[in-house]
Amino acid sequence: MVPKMRKSDKLKFAVSRGLRPRRRVLSIEMRVVVLAIDSNYEEVTKIGFEYRQKNVYPYLEKKGFTIMRLQGPLARRNYVAPEARKANVDYMTGVGHGGYDVFTGDFYDPIFSVGNYSQEESKGKIVHFISCETARDLGPDFVAHGCRAYFGYDEDFSFQKNDSDIFFDCDSEIDRAFADALTAGQVYERVRTLFNKHIATFRANGQDYKAATLEYNRDHLRAPSSGPQWGDIQARLG
Repeated sequence: MVPKMRKSDKLKFAVSRGLRPRRRVLSIEMRVVVLAIDSNYEEVTKIGFEYRQKNVYPYLEKKGFTIMRLQGPLARRNYVAPEARKANVDYMTGVGHGGYDVFTGDFYDPIFSVGNYSQEESKGKIVHFISCETARDLGPDFVAHGCRAYFGYDEDFSFQKNDSDIFFDCDSEIDRAFADALTAGQVYERVRTLFNKHIATFRANGQDYKAATLEYNRDHLRAPSSGPQWGDIQARLG
């Protein structure tokens, strides 16, 4: 009969043979949460929404981001505000109509407007809204309340319906570049490069009006590279 080895003896035996007891390591993966706020209630926002569904959010998910979707009828302040206040939301993006001091959601519901949101909704976040005009007043107000970087347009964002994918491709490069861990400054340069590529193609094909429209969007895109009122050029996700 072989005597049973006590637990302490087993440990001593293992050490005497040059072995070390195994340690259990608990690994916790902190995933970046993206808050997706997209309107789709009429033709213009629906075109942008459908493009982003196919070409933006799958890319972000492939890169390991968690997407919290508040889209369509959920793109309203009463749904968005509680989620935006969560500390694990690092990036907010979406398509909707806007004005100089407001970004709107479903049926023009004002989601974020100057003087009508808490600092917790912007502090520590990077924000990109594809919308008309919000970068003039709302963007700097976000940054004044702790937003790390704001990307948007200080005048109208315009596009041609029969080539809408090209226009939304340029804007959506912002989301894809942030997902690739670039800084805000690097994101801006990459986006301008894509704008310029599509502008040159339109020009080469004799489509001067479309080229001019893309140029207008490019020139009215605001970001930290445009000035510190839109945030920190070193800001990045992760």
